[in-house]
Amino acid sequence: MHKIPLPIRFGHRHRRALYGVFLGLWLSGALWLLFHYFFQVQGDFGPAPHPSEKWWLRLHGLFVFAGLVAVGSVLPVHARSAWQKNKNRATGVMMKTWTLWLAATGYALYYFSSEANEAWLPLLHWVAGLALPLMLVFHIRRGRKRPHLIHKPHPIHHSISGTSEKGSQTDCSVHLQSLPRTAIPAPDTGKP
Repeated sequence: MHKIPLPIRFGHRHRRALYGVFLGLWLSGALWLLFHYFFQVQGDFGPAPHPSEKWWLRLHGLFVFAGLVAVGSVLPVHARSAWQKNKNRATGVMMKTWTLWLAATGYALYYFSSEANEAWLPLLHWVAGLALPLMLVFHIRRGRKRPHLIHKPHPIHHSISGTSEKGSQTDCSVHLQSLPRTAIPAPDTGKP
């Protein structure tokens, strides 16, 4: 059975959907941070959260669900195909690890946030979240580079060994790249 090679690049609609989901996820988180730390309002008993802060957080949670679907759409074809073709593995693993980190810290913020960890737990999540676009751009740019720009290939080396008519051992090493094209014989197809 012949396997059809899976594509690495996304289709136009799929790519736009992925960018839209991750942009919404990032913007809703960044706007929550902005309103939480810089746009507090004065309440009856001192500074109070901005009224729209909870809506940014709710929107962020909604985009998390869309983000899970988006990540799930990336793994079976894009990630699997790139892994099999040994392309962009390092940054792909970094993207997966980054995403798992954000999911784990987001889960911890939702279910285990307390006064004891309020100084460090949110930082673990939002520093990684704010830096995610840089990692994504790095992954995309690295993936779009041509393979010969990433790994310098070694010159093709061809060695011919045999025995001469006089019985002495011969070893002719030839660098095929250094020969003119006319010096490399064409394959024999068996046709006249």
